[in-house]
Amino acid sequence: MTVETRPPAGSVEKANLIVMGNTGRRAAATLLCSVLSAAPLRSEPMVCPDSVVSVTSGSSHVAETVCEAAAFAEEMFGQCNVPSLDRPVAIHVVEDLLDGCVALYHCGNDKIEVLTPGKVDERRDPDGAFSFLPSKDYFRSIIVHELSHAAFDSVPCPFSSCAAANEYVAYSMQVMSLSEEEQRTFAARADLDRKVSRDELSKMILYFAPHRFAQRAWTHLQQRDDPCAFIGQITDGTVLLDREHF
Repeated sequence: MTVETRPPAGSVEKANLIVMGNTGRRAAATLLCSVLSAAPLRSEPMVCPDSVVSVTSGSSHVAETVCEAAAFAEEMFGQCNVPSLDRPVAIHVVEDLLDGCVALYHCGNDKIEVLTPGKVDERRDPDGAFSFLPSKDYFRSIIVHELSHAAFDSVPCPFSSCAAANEYVAYSMQVMSLSEEEQRTFAARADLDRKVSRDELSKMILYFAPHRFAQRAWTHLQQRDDPCAFIGQITDGTVLLDREHF
């Protein structure tokens, strides 16, 4: 799960986290934790071709995979009304993060940390919404998810937190980055053969059942007449998925 915890000025930095725990208790606990100081693998940053994204990784193969995912994400954002990445974003592939977390975006700092593919697999929830994906596809989708947070960082929020909207867009882009067959499998595993209301997209559900939130967000989006137009309504503030309180 990625959770937006945008801090007031001068407070301890928080971040957007993808948490792969099986329980809501672990997901909720991450909201109280400041970002760990992760150790990037030793390497010089590589700037992705024709992109604002740079990658620091000890593996050139992993760096190339990240750049491929970033290129796809940037193209998809332009086609689906997600704000463009108009400033440099640094992605660090690291060996360790907060327990239960596989990736995080540092709000306001244009920095993403993601575990190595092997470490991601170790922490992947075997019962999660994305558990069926091959390792490489899952890793790529995480990069898309986190870059969605970077893009959404420029969207004004009228509340103290717009976590539901932020995650709705990030999970939607993550699933949209999958193949059509993988998207169908994701939808089938959600087993939602009814209309999904906005009330089912609350921050409470996000924090305590992140994988369920992801499934509901994707199902809800696919029930819109024009999914990308709806994403545009979220990013331009016409549609608000959040409230000041739970």
